Amino acid sequence: MNKKTVFVSGIIILFFAVGIFWTVHALDSSAKPTKSEPLKNITQNSVRQLSKQTNSTLQTLANSGGDTASQKQLNTLINDAKQYKLTDDANSAYIKSLTSCLESLQQYKSGNTDQKALGKVYPNFVTNENKMSDITKTTQYQWFYAAAANYEQGLKQKGVITLTMVGDNSFGTYPETPEHLKFDNVFKKNNGTNTYVYQNCLPWFKSDDYTVINAESAFTNATRAEVKMWRIKSDPAHVAFLPASGVDAANLANNHTMDYFQVGYDDTLKAFKDNDIPVFNKNMPLITKIGGIETILLGYDCRSSQQSASYLAKIEADIKKYKKPNNLVIVNMHWGVEYHETPVDYQTQYGHAIIDAGADIIMGSHPHRLESVEKYNGKYIVYSMGDFAFGADPTLLSRMTSMFRLRFTEDNGKVVLKNMSIVPTYENSDGSLNENNYQPLPVFGDDAKKIVNELIRISKPIQGGVTEYDYFDPFM
Repeated sequence: MNKKTVFVSGIIILFFAVGIFWTVHALDSSAKPTKSEPLKNITQNSVRQLSKQTNSTLQTLANSGGDTASQKQLNTLINDAKQYKLTDDANSAYIKSLTSCLESLQQYKSGNTDQKALGKVYPNFVTNENKMSDITKTTQYQWFYAAAANYEQGLKQKGVITLTMVGDNSFGTYPETPEHLKFDNVFKKNNGTNTYVYQNCLPWFKSDDYTVINAESAFTNATRAEVKMWRIKSDPAHVAFLPASGVDAANLANNHTMDYFQVGYDDTLKAFKDNDIPVFNKNMPLITKIGGIETILLGYDCRSSQQSASYLAKIEADIKKYKKPNNLVIVNMHWGVEYHETPVDYQTQYGHAIIDAGADIIMGSHPHRLESVEKYNGKYIVYSMGDFAFGADPTLLSRMTSMFRLRFTEDNGKVVLKNMSIVPTYENSDGSLNENNYQPLPVFGDDAKKIVNELIRISKPIQGGVTEYDYFDPFM
């Protein structure tokens, strides 16, 4: 080997060694934690920016039901709030208490905290927020809805499905309604969008696996109606409210879907089909899979005038036809007497027979108010869920209602109810006691307690009446 060859070989080896050195050094450096950025001084502009971010994040969490994108937004906001140097001034107190509230929302999502996590830190935040000027203030409802969305996300478990059931809904009124109270006029006055009606319900509708409403209206532009006191008609275009708000299915088994005869009913079916919202009715079961569990939704218009031994026999036969140990059968009964607090005799008779036939739960409607809840042979009969977003109740004859959250799971080859909770709700959101703005308002605190106490009061008189209700309230 000559000197030139040795020299070239040496150069190559040297470059190779240097390359290895720098590669190892780079890898070693990347493995070490980078030095954290120095904390920033707080300015009034930074406080304003955090307040805007907070409003946006709370709204995104609520409107999405706490989806993945909203969790990322929450994490970013918390990190942004932690980049400031805290002292003992008002701005620092605001940021510190804000961070505590935001972290409580994270804790709900983890499923490892108690319901009151937000309530424990929120009062201090409000005190500090009220001292701030020139910022975007939050409301307690914003925090409640964001917390509810994350709390519901935290309850999710593999193999457990969550359904939300609500009572009577219509997006139209009857012809004799005063003009200023008609649904379409109220909707227009409030610059309504497709999420206007259920805006406050999104934390629950968007966080569950399936949401079902009782659609008590014909959705049609037909003009010829039955000769009866109440004829309820909604614009077919309003069915678009449902997919926009996370509603998955609708019960049509009631006494108003045929108010505009077969033409109106056909228009109704078309409107729901056009919006990909499945429906169910007598002789038209809805069979679907929710989280891997086969679910059958059955609906029957069974008011006092409709009851008969043969009708009950049909309902029992339908249940026995569809019910299996490893599936779920939910029966919607449109029954009873309007504005009764407790079931009349035939409801109890039918309810027990339906449960005995194999139904997993009965969800009732028609009385236009909350009615007793009974537990019979280990299964619930909700005799009436009350009105919900009901365009035909312009003057709020009964303002109190609820969402019913049902959690089912499969246990040893059988589908069983894991638990039932409620979301206490008012039928309107503007505080009026006698005019409906057709926008249900889930509530907390004393308002929620009032609705829970009403359910207890009307359930106590009946045998098997349910007097304990699980509901989320971080502030009580």
